[in-house]
Amino acid sequence: MKNGFVFVLLVVLTTVSTAAQRVVLFEDFTNIGCGPCWNVENQVNAFVNANLPSGNLCVIRTHVNWPAANDPIYLANPTEQNVRKAQYGVSGVPYFKMDGILNVNANSLQTPFNQRVAVPAIIAIDVARNGDETSGTFSFRIIAEQDPEWTVAMNLWPIIVENNIPGVGYWSGSVFEQAFRDNVLGYYGEELVFEGPYPDTIFTEAVYEVASSWDVNELYLATFVQCTYQASLHEVENCHWAKLLDIETGIGDGEWGNSDDLFLSIGPNPSSGAFNISAVLPGNSTGTVEVFNLAGRVITSGSATEMQSVSVDEAGIYLVRLSTSDGLSVTESVAVIR
Repeated sequence: MKNGFVFVLLVVLTTVSTAAQRVVLFEDFTNIGCGPCWNVENQVNAFVNANLPSGNLCVIRTHVNWPAANDPIYLANPTEQNVRKAQYGVSGVPYFKMDGILNVNANSLQTPFNQRVAVPAIIAIDVARNGDETSGTFSFRIIAEQDPEWTVAMNLWPIIVENNIPGVGYWSGSVFEQAFRDNVLGYYGEELVFEGPYPDTIFTEAVYEVASSWDVNELYLATFVQCTYQASLHEVENCHWAKLLDIETGIGDGEWGNSDDLFLSIGPNPSSGAFNISAVLPGNSTGTVEVFNLAGRVITSGSATEMQSVSVDEAGIYLVRLSTSDGLSVTESVAVIR
């Protein structure tokens, strides 16, 4: 019986994830009067269309006011797009940025994207929507799985983009994709301050309004964590991409436990022996947390609402299992290194 249980634990260990899923932000700065921008449009679209279905890509195409000052996407929201332009000091288009730190070329987008996907992420972002097709609120849950050790202020940037907009200028007869529409947290986003212990969670909300000229069926939300306006260290910590109408509804700020989600996060991971546990239970269910070693022995256990930290004496791999009264469970692994 014991050997069989160990086998099950080892199978679980090979399938669990110890970090948030990396979602890469790709930013494309463009303008309707930019011939070189149009010349690489097919290459850019091919890259975007090939990778968006994977769930590892966010796309924002910010329009600038040159060479053509009458760019309709730019004119619809010049101030917030100027903020994104000034974030990197963009002085010419086309200009492409991958995760805020890689200047990339339209001829070679896949390789830097693959490189960024492979970078572990310690920030997880969840988004819910409460409202209808014209207005409401977004609820954001941002989890730091371990201390991010930021040296500059970091902000949450949730930006609405729109697909399939009839094009003008060089795009006449075509369409604009992922066009910048609105930063729902204002010009500069909102600062995030994690205080620990880790994992640590921040909840916040933002009001959204869908303009009458937008097609709500073509709207998407790119939510990412990046340094405050024009600070140094522009690396995007992670991004979340979702079609606006597909964003989960009925979850308010700080009320994620009323959803159908079962969530377990552990940090720091790896650990020197002490680690923190963050558990979210669906609805009104109760749950327990159990910590096993690879021999199948229970090291400690307790209520999911009360058991927030664990210390172990020996180095090795440990499995943490969250089980609910409804029969649901999720298991994560943590490495203890001494």
